[in-house]
Amino acid sequence: MSNSEGLILKQMTLQSDDIFFIFNATERRFKFVNTAFEEITRRKSDELFKNPGLLLKIVFKDDLQYVKLNFKALLKKETSSLLNFRVVRPDKTERWISLKVYPIVEDGKIQYLCGMGEDETARIASVFNMQKINGWKNSTLEILSHDLRGPIGTVKMLASVIAKKLPENEEIHKLTELIEDISRRNINLINTVLKREALDTAEVAMSKERLDVVWEIKQVMEIYIKSQEAIHKKLGFTHSHKEIYVNADSMKFLQIINNLVSNAIKFTRENGSIQVHVEKLEKTFLVTVADDGIGIPRSLRPILFKKYTKAGRAGVNGEDSMGLGMWIVKSLTESHGGSVWFESEVNKGTKFYLEIPLGSI
Repeated sequence: MSNSEGLILKQMTLQSDDIFFIFNATERRFKFVNTAFEEITRRKSDELFKNPGLLLKIVFKDDLQYVKLNFKALLKKETSSLLNFRVVRPDKTERWISLKVYPIVEDGKIQYLCGMGEDETARIASVFNMQKINGWKNSTLEILSHDLRGPIGTVKMLASVIAKKLPENEEIHKLTELIEDISRRNINLINTVLKREALDTAEVAMSKERLDVVWEIKQVMEIYIKSQEAIHKKLGFTHSHKEIYVNADSMKFLQIINNLVSNAIKFTRENGSIQVHVEKLEKTFLVTVADDGIGIPRSLRPILFKKYTKAGRAGVNGEDSMGLGMWIVKSLTESHGGSVWFESEVNKGTKFYLEIPLGSI
């Protein structure tokens, strides 16, 4: 690169809204940081040159361990890495930073860490809102389908009873046939919408991000808990830690949770209980969804996670099955490098276990 090209590149980085930096891995100090660092963090660049440890001091406390572990790994890793974490400004406001780091190797050793950092606060806020809406949409669809299928099924059944009691009245017979047909069509429409929604989400390409699974599950469970009187079941959510950060696809993870919870609702009698718990382990996190419902017969257990089998049975209130729910749960869990299994006892309940790696850090 010529001197003029180097000057142009320097001018570009100085004017950029993104942070550009060069860190000497041997001397453990910064050689260059552009003025965007000051704009985003509200700290002086001179402080960072004098004391590189300042970077760790301004990292949000819940992200500090994540950043420290990554920094140690970066000093040994000869490929680029992406970090997402929060920093705290002097006024206590938080900013999300997406940091792309490139190692510079000389003589078989990492000499420099270079890269750029973007202020992702606005995008992360939008993603959180989108995740909340997506969780609300999926759980609301399940609740609505539960509330709609029941009454429509009852109308269909009553029409059939009326037709049998008045078999000689041709006009009533035609009207009851019409009611039954309309009811059947609407139940099929509800099932089609749920099936299409489930398949569309499952087929979207995987897009992992650093996210808090406690927050994610809470968005889903709040909708179900608010509706527990309408669905006549008691629901609860507990967690081992206030926040559990992982690398996962939010939309697909929420679909897994929705499928497991809606399945528990479907096979739990009125006034039954459904409890969701998430536990942080050493390298994984474990989600359990437990109910005291009708359980899973032994004959269906070997085929439960298969597609379109007789394991897709009707619920306690006659709800139809799409035959896809548990297959989608298994497929999406495995796409995250995880596993799913269950324990069940007929007429006493079922507990599903979902274990997924926390992700590379």
